[in-house]
Amino acid sequence: MAKKSPYHHPELGLPEIRKLWQTQGFFSDHYLKARIQKNSWWPTDDQARPIWQFCQGLFNKRARWLAERGNEQSCRQELIDRILTQLGFAWSDNIRLPNQDFEPDYILYANQEAKEAVLDKSLDRRYRAGIAILEAKKFGHPLSQISKHQQRSAGRPDRS
Repeated sequence: MAKKSPYHHPELGLPEIRKLWQTQGFFSDHYLKARIQKNSWWPTDDQARPIWQFCQGLFNKRARWLAERGNEQSCRQELIDRILTQLGFAWSDNIRLPNQDFEPDYILYANQEAKEAVLDKSLDRRYRAGIAILEAKKFGHPLSQISKHQQRSAGRPDRS
């Protein structure tokens, strides 16, 4: 009998050869594999399927080109921005965190209305209205490695 990969995710229907996520203390694997699906806001498979198919198709169309010739900006334009739009997020680009020397690539808002409500407000208010920040890297760049261009990793804003 063949040994099942330790990273097989039957609940997602994906026999992956690598782990799909790294929780690193943020969430337990059990929460992401089982409990999150019991929340009322979690989409059903039928609701998620069109978005998954869109993302899969876009990835299949752009991945090779981005891996061979792409940079961070092309990854954002050709992949990340399109996926965020499909998911219904609105965002602001490259706005420095208040009182810090870090400028994430995106502040994500739940929708366009949430963004519009704070567009002319202070940086503090804009960040408080956001639901997440997102740091982009060139396609295939390991997120744990320091970026040669920006001298920081996605998980660590500065080198100090």
